[in-house]
Amino acid sequence: MEDTPGGGAAGSAYRTLVLTNTSPAACSTMGFPGVSYLSVSGSQVGAPATRSEGTPETLVVLEPGQSATAVLRETRPENYGEACGLVDTSGFLVYPPEDTGSLTIAHAGSGCSSEDIELLSIDRLQAR
Repeated sequence: MEDTPGGGAAGSAYRTLVLTNTSPAACSTMGFPGVSYLSVSGSQVGAPATRSEGTPETLVVLEPGQSATAVLRETRPENYGEACGLVDTSGFLVYPPEDTGSLTIAHAGSGCSSEDIELLSIDRLQAR
């Protein structure tokens, strides 16, 4: 996970999710990764990331060592008051597109326990 330079707006921060092909063979991917907050105990917290709209659907082929990226928008949970159910988070749970295996990324912060509040949104993966 990388902070996006200049990546902020009123009440939001933008980060770049980086997925790298660590296998010895080329692979391909397309679409949106699944992203959720992780609680300090390691379970999913709140609503998963919504998918952005308007980004073209493109097959991304990754040779060994190459990466694909997606922009993650993170809204501040403090914007939602008591309805949020503010909780400490330890990171993100990430599912690559069309994959049932997950990855975890350490990133201490805060989230909402309420699944009615959508704090995260994710763009489609693109070649880096």
